[in-house]
Amino acid sequence: YRLAHAGIHLDYFEQPVRELADLAKLKASLNPKGILVAADESVRKAEDPLAVARAGAADLLVIKAAPLGGIGRALSVIAQAGLPAVVSSALETSVGIGMGLHLAGSIPNLEYDCGLGTVALFTEDVCDEPLVPVDGYLPIRRAVPSEERLTRFAASPERTAWWLERLDRCLALLAN
Repeated sequence: YRLAHAGIHLDYFEQPVRELADLAKLKASLNPKGILVAADESVRKAEDPLAVARAGAADLLVIKAAPLGGIGRALSVIAQAGLPAVVSSALETSVGIGMGLHLAGSIPNLEYDCGLGTVALFTEDVCDEPLVPVDGYLPIRRAVPSEERLTRFAASPERTAWWLERLDRCLALLAN
């Protein structure tokens, strides 16, 4: 509100509080002032990513494809929520950013700018030609990982074993 009086325009606040109930209260207090609230962690980290929409706790959703289980699952969450979406990145390589681009291109009415320019935050990428913005736009092309870079950046055998065990535990939970 004070920023608006200072001539600074914000499209929305992204997940400024931790709990869903607090997000709903904040939205109720900010909406009369014309300030929108976006839910990120309340969607991405929630057991029920649609709870925020059912509670009327946000005006829009920040969607990250990988944490939601892929493009199809993310599109399902967006459709069921019935709220505008912002496609963003969870600090991914060009491979993940490519998934985000595909997701963004699959949304019929994308009202807000995407947050997919994060490959530039890395010192290197797994692709010889990383997906980085040019004049504010990302090229729409397939991200092709380099065999040499994949080998160079590979996790240690111990870390790989840790991840494989974690995946086994997750699969066991899904099977129940």
